[in-house]
Amino acid sequence: MRLNEFNLDNIKIAFFDFDETLAIHKDKDFIKHRNESEDKRLGYYLNAYKNPDTFYEDIEPCVKSEILYNFINELRNKNIKIYCLSGMKYSFHLKAKQNFVSKYYGDDIEVLSTTTQESKLDGVKIIQMLNNCNLNEMIFIDDNKNTIKHLKNNGIRVFDVNDLEE
Repeated sequence: MRLNEFNLDNIKIAFFDFDETLAIHKDKDFIKHRNESEDKRLGYYLNAYKNPDTFYEDIEPCVKSEILYNFINELRNKNIKIYCLSGMKYSFHLKAKQNFVSKYYGDDIEVLSTTTQESKLDGVKIIQMLNNCNLNEMIFIDDNKNTIKHLKNNGIRVFDVNDLEE
């Protein structure tokens, strides 16, 4: 089922991944380039930590997804709580991610992190408990095929961002 065909009436929580979901990287090989050397890898996290306000515009340029921007506004109109749940090795770029999301999607979306893509399931369950809702009252939008499969296999309604339509 496509997201634009999905009935949101019983949804209380929506999750979005960050990289290649909310933040579309202009450099599609950003992970490869970040890890070409120790200096580049450490410099990446240092720059993100030191420049959270401009990191995803000047240092690792990203743009927002117009489709998701419009969808998020639809979620707000239905009073659905929205989170960004990002799998991150380090938290040095958490503030940079929060700044990007706040600037381009709104400051009512909290950015949270897990250490691995697989642990996003635990993140969803923690938010489920915090908001006293059921798994079938939540949706997750991600781009990572393995994450999508893992969440689906554990009862989460997941949509592949690559399948979204206006």
